[in-house]
Amino acid sequence: MEKNCVYPNGHTCFAENQTCGRGLSNKSWVSTEKNVCFSVAWNFEKTLKMPHMLNYFIAIKLAKELHKKGFKKISTKWPNDLVFEGAKIGGILIDSVHRKDSKIYLVVGVGLNIKVSNDDKKNIDQDVAGLSSIKKNLSLSRSEIAAILLNAVLESLSEFELCDFKNLSEDWNNIDYNYNKLKTIMIDNEKIKTTLMGINEFGQFCCFHDNKINLYEYNEVKITKI
Repeated sequence: MEKNCVYPNGHTCFAENQTCGRGLSNKSWVSTEKNVCFSVAWNFEKTLKMPHMLNYFIAIKLAKELHKKGFKKISTKWPNDLVFEGAKIGGILIDSVHRKDSKIYLVVGVGLNIKVSNDDKKNIDQDVAGLSSIKKNLSLSRSEIAAILLNAVLESLSEFELCDFKNLSEDWNNIDYNYNKLKTIMIDNEKIKTTLMGINEFGQFCCFHDNKINLYEYNEVKITKI
């Protein structure tokens, strides 16, 4: 992001170890004992119709590609996580710059846990899992997993401008771990019990309470632990 958007589409940086990882809303991302972390540069030539939908598009593509490799129980979790039985296994972060020539420059960051140690579980303030939690004997190498993830991100970025957002929302809701579950959300410091109903075709977060579907933007609400 500091290089004046000079990187070509698909330019990728992998990190062996990440010491200052960052997640959504500047939360910290703590790297586990064995993981894959990388960032991809991309330029779009014109303003995107709904750029916030790219996050969901990439998450769906990552989950589907991992399903093909036998990790069937990986789900998405709003707004930007991949989970296994509710435990976080990966995350996505997209930073963007809108340039004067109307181009959009993005950096897509992806982190995925392969193996989680007991020390990792102590150091991370939420339930976490790795691919080895799903398959005890991984047949894929770390490099092969990295290639699968990178290819999914590049395909997502190449295809996004032609995306059908209605189909996207349906795909998300089909693999949303929290879909139709009763949760507590926080809105303007108020806790509300609600049933989560995924996202709509505009990328809005759908929650059922007060006898109606309530719609929220991703920066308006968060799911609490309690």
